[in-house]
Amino acid sequence: MAARTAAWVKPFCDGICVAQRLGPLLSKGASINTSHLSSVAPRWSEFHAPRPGTVVNVRFCNLYSLSFLAQNGGNGWATTFKIGQKDILIDLRGIRRITFNNQKNEVTLQGGAIVSEVVAAAYENNVQVLTGNCNCIGALGAVLGGGYGRLMGLYGFGVDNLLSVTLVTASGVSVHVDPRNRALWWALRGAGPNFGIVTSATMKAYPTPKDENIAWLGALIYPPDKIEALVLAFDKLKLTPQMAAFMYYATTGPPDFTPTVIAFPFYVGSEQEGKAAFTSLYAVGPIADMTSVLPYNEWNVGSAPFCAKGDRKPSFGAGFSQMEPGTWRAIWNEYTAFLKKNPGSRSSYVLLEAYSLDKAKSLQGSSLPSALRSSIRFNGVVTAWYDDPALDAAAQAFGSRMRDLWRGIGNTRKNTTYINFAYGDESLETVYGENVARLKMIKKVYDPLGKFNQWFPLS
Repeated sequence: MAARTAAWVKPFCDGICVAQRLGPLLSKGASINTSHLSSVAPRWSEFHAPRPGTVVNVRFCNLYSLSFLAQNGGNGWATTFKIGQKDILIDLRGIRRITFNNQKNEVTLQGGAIVSEVVAAAYENNVQVLTGNCNCIGALGAVLGGGYGRLMGLYGFGVDNLLSVTLVTASGVSVHVDPRNRALWWALRGAGPNFGIVTSATMKAYPTPKDENIAWLGALIYPPDKIEALVLAFDKLKLTPQMAAFMYYATTGPPDFTPTVIAFPFYVGSEQEGKAAFTSLYAVGPIADMTSVLPYNEWNVGSAPFCAKGDRKPSFGAGFSQMEPGTWRAIWNEYTAFLKKNPGSRSSYVLLEAYSLDKAKSLQGSSLPSALRSSIRFNGVVTAWYDDPALDAAAQAFGSRMRDLWRGIGNTRKNTTYINFAYGDESLETVYGENVARLKMIKKVYDPLGKFNQWFPLS
């Protein structure tokens, strides 16, 4: 696909104007939509969501006179977006082809592929590919920020599995980037959205026969009086490469919406091996066991409720090094009080993620903050979920209080927060760690005018 340089579009160009000026420059099969409807490219959360005037479904496009945002799954929730009715949304969903090499140890996916599509293709080709844990998210969007996933104990972060990318740069050309482009390759793997639009990427794939491509996983339900014991068990867990562990505060859903404590262990292997690995969680005394062995293409099924589009879902995250029972009791109290006071928010939830970091520690050379490979053993996220904008202030205050509780664990008030879990008001040092100065230098070289400025911008 030949590179094309973008044309100048007047700052106040309306939808008709954009169609006339931009249309002739688009790749074959691309389209322009000026309906201004969120249904054209729906987002996971309507809270502080981009409100573009024009949606462009293109292979690659660079606009010089209007702000623009490239979107795939539409799940990024940060408040750093500055897209309005006079601006452009580049919807990548039109390009989502997934192919494997003959050896089945490499996969090339286009920028519009979402996790469910990558998982389905990988399973049919008898391989594993590291992806995010929700089927609805953009596969490469998750990877470019770092890329946590259930298999990272075996394969490292998503950025560790990238082999090359095709990138549309700020000059409007499509370029191939791999480890030979040392500075840009380093920057892309952790701060990718600041340097261009990735239209395709080649990643590692791991041949795995279907009968071996299984894992034991599922929910263990606990009464609230077990919170302290469960938190201690999580803190003491020694996660091997086959393991990952999650904890939720969530409700049972309609009709009662009862707040519930859930642990969700994951183990690549058999039920017997999984239960043995998580003996400490069973020792706490779950009142229900919903675990089972599932094939690779069903591991993400349990996260389907979190993929619902629309409503308002301001989300706050933080990373921390240890689990403190008192903190998690305070978080439970805040959570249940918020639900009680705001009945329209009963889909709100709290999430904890924990992964084995041994493999990630052995793989360096990306712009991912080093703390995520070492001291940050846990990541917490709280999402206030409701549909009434009148709850915005209360939801933001609630989320901020919860984040402060996590930041107060140990001595981590200035902790590192995984960029894909961040709210949007964090400092650059919080999401990029020790790499801010070097990233800004590379930004000046590859995007001196700051055209890619929507996702925790470096310029």
